Amino acid sequence: MTNYRTSVSVYLALGFAMLVWGLSFLAIKDVVSHVPVFTLLFLRFSVATIILGAIGGAMRALAISWRDLAVLAGLALLSPIGYFLFETFGVANTQPSHVSVIIAAIPTVVFLIALGKRQERATLRKGFGLAVTYVGIFLLVVSGLHEPGASVLGDVLVFGAVMCAAVRTVLIKDVLRRITPLQLTFYQFLFSLVIFAPLAAMDTWSWVTAITAMQVSEILFLGILCSAGAFLALHYALTHLSATQVAATASFIPVITLFAEVLIMGTRLSLLKGLGVATAVVGVLLVQIGSVRNTGIMLEEG
Repeated sequence: MTNYRTSVSVYLALGFAMLVWGLSFLAIKDVVSHVPVFTLLFLRFSVATIILGAIGGAMRALAISWRDLAVLAGLALLSPIGYFLFETFGVANTQPSHVSVIIAAIPTVVFLIALGKRQERATLRKGFGLAVTYVGIFLLVVSGLHEPGASVLGDVLVFGAVMCAAVRTVLIKDVLRRITPLQLTFYQFLFSLVIFAPLAAMDTWSWVTAITAMQVSEILFLGILCSAGAFLALHYALTHLSATQVAATASFIPVITLFAEVLIMGTRLSLLKGLGVATAVVGVLLVQIGSVRNTGIMLEEG
């Protein structure tokens, strides 16, 4: 029963993370049209740091060794610093649906890295599932080739985010054997402020008088749910699932973004896009088949 409840909580956490990240690209696209990128990143991660610091302080759960602090400072260079610089500038230069599709390439890169580190076993099911997933993603890419506002520069920048996220996802598996998801999430955002604070200080402040209540709510959404909440959920899932299976759920992000564009922005859903979505979901389900071990470190592979 405990194992079943753990499995449910893990996948609910992942579902929450993918949902808010799928919606985040629409919020980022709107905010960066008014707020400078560095300022947005500083505000977003300041909110996340305050929320997580308050929770961790109340629980007296933030004390870790100097060695782990040094490791987390290094990992913060990959994410949130590297990842969100690439992602946010990428969103500013291309369409949200393009960003979400490229982000869905994370599981392939994670699987190859983890395979090289012998953290994963190559199985026919997993390989086939990844292949099916990326057939679906390819269909989504093709369906959006002629969308206005997309650019090669923006797409390339987002791929930089993919590389940062993939490398970090594999590396933090070892770190999560020594520290808690709350500690990892708090310190990654705290260290990011060391970089984003001086960068934000160089931005202009003319946006302050023009920002709307909607954009303020979007910044809070990005800080509270997309940063503090979603990363905490992701790190929790990584203590129970393999890196590849956690990363594979990123394939749901373009699905969520696509439907959000249709329902919120009124974007037309073509037959090709719909087929791509369905194919990607089938591929993800094939990769995710497995069972959680009671040790909470690795997922048994079939």
